[in-house]
Amino acid sequence: MTDDSIVIEKENLISHKKGKISKEYTLGKVIGKGAFGQVRLAIHKATKQKRAIKIMKKAEVNMQNLLDEISILSKLSHPNIMQIFEIFEDNINIYIVSEYCYGGELFDIISQKGSFTEKEACVVMKQLISGICYCHQKGIVHRDLKPENILMEDKSGDLSLKIIDWGCAKTIKNKERLHQADGTAYYIAPEVLKNDYDEKCDVWSCGIIFYILLCGYPPFNGDTDEEIFQAILREDVEFPEEEWDSVSDEAKSLIKKLLTKNPKKRISALDTLQDVWFKINEEKTSSDKNLAKNVLSNMKKFKKDRKLEKATIAFIINQLVLKDERNELEKQFKEWDTNGDGVLSKEEIVNGYRKTYGHVDENEIENMIRSIDLDGNGVIDYNEFLACSMHKDKILRDENIELCFKAFDLDHSGKISLDEIIAIFKKGGNDKDLESFKKMIKEADENGDGEISLDEFKEIMKKFFN
Repeated sequence: MTDDSIVIEKENLISHKKGKISKEYTLGKVIGKGAFGQVRLAIHKATKQKRAIKIMKKAEVNMQNLLDEISILSKLSHPNIMQIFEIFEDNINIYIVSEYCYGGELFDIISQKGSFTEKEACVVMKQLISGICYCHQKGIVHRDLKPENILMEDKSGDLSLKIIDWGCAKTIKNKERLHQADGTAYYIAPEVLKNDYDEKCDVWSCGIIFYILLCGYPPFNGDTDEEIFQAILREDVEFPEEEWDSVSDEAKSLIKKLLTKNPKKRISALDTLQDVWFKINEEKTSSDKNLAKNVLSNMKKFKKDRKLEKATIAFIINQLVLKDERNELEKQFKEWDTNGDGVLSKEEIVNGYRKTYGHVDENEIENMIRSIDLDGNGVIDYNEFLACSMHKDKILRDENIELCFKAFDLDHSGKISLDEIIAIFKKGGNDKDLESFKKMIKEADENGDGEISLDEFKEIMKKFFN
């Protein structure tokens, strides 16, 4: 099969199910509450994985806004952005199932520590800015960045984080301007208060968070929201000597760039990551050449034309792979992502290849990228990288293949039909695509009944890695 018009988009792998969530999840304790409803810890019965479930009463939420939030989250694939797995809906509630982060809010850690060293702040800010840069390049603005919306993945102390709460997020196109004031008082950019802004409002919020990390309090204060807003609009950022004498000039300079009131003169997220302050404070890590060689070897073996098998791998990566299983690969991804924008460009993969082997065949790299670029956008995102570089033994577990088969078997008939293949890729109507989907069935259908059984499904997955 050689039809490159068929792409595998992450959002199509997020199921929206009707019925009782208790069939698939055991709901546990409440771990968060808000105006939206509550978040509960849950156990996914099939995998025993811990997940977080955000529960909202349909009668109490704006359903269109909620669907917009789900749509945005379903598109995002970045190591520092909260991953969602699936959506459930019953007569009363809607449920968003996501990763479970048990390290607490960044807000709580700031409260406990008082302030961060510049090295610690660098670890946090690199992840935060990278996540926001990734979103901005996809035309997505978060609009409510604050320490309460940043969760630590665990309690290990390594400061790995996830950006959460995309309820205020918006997609903007063609340099569109936004006009609705959203966000939380201390973190709102001045142009938002003037009801005319773009994605750089997030950069301002990152600047406020950076400032708070280094001293423990916000730069613009007041007893009421209105007083805070006036301070944001009128006052310049200051660095009182008592707390800021020990902070480097480079840190203060970057804060000023982030908190420039005129958004046209404010630094972008992408340029922020190239600032000298990051270069001074980033921990230098030694690269693992053996890991890099294994990753590149797996990437080269990722077969170009097997779309159904690739969709299966993408589903398993998206839904079933544990944090511990992707840790080393995440480090490799970030090492190659030299500009920090959350995707790997051809140039970055070429550089990674050259660093590992000392030589490179750019035509080979181009062919490799075309094979692993599942959504066809010209760059390799985090989930695509995991899909092509993870060891086959972690993917080809029977339970993984069976859970994926059940997800693709929409009518629970025990077979995957042509209509269900089309639904996986959200395509239809195009004669060329239809022939390609029929070929997918034929390639797996050993008994010739026009559908794919579980045994046939397992067999094509084993062949993919041979």
